[in-house]
Amino acid sequence: MMPLNFSSGICASDGKEWLRVNATLVEDSRVEVKKAMLDAYPELRAMYNANDGNTSGYYRKAAKATVSSVTAAPLEIEF
Repeated sequence: MMPLNFSSGICASDGKEWLRVNATLVEDSRVEVKKAMLDAYPELRAMYNANDGNTSGYYRKAAKATVSSVTAAPLEIEF
């Protein structure tokens, strides 16, 4: 699905406010990125390696966070 839609959204709530972060994902195909991912999750090394073409890394750009509640106006932060 990633090659078809590079938009991402993450939501969280603490019960009083909720946060939504929207961004565009950009693929980072450097081997160093794939190696760092596999170093962080060594259990995946049995199935993947940094050079097999079966792993991808992404970073977010044009991100916008919105903090909302029922008692205040939304706070928007772009980064």
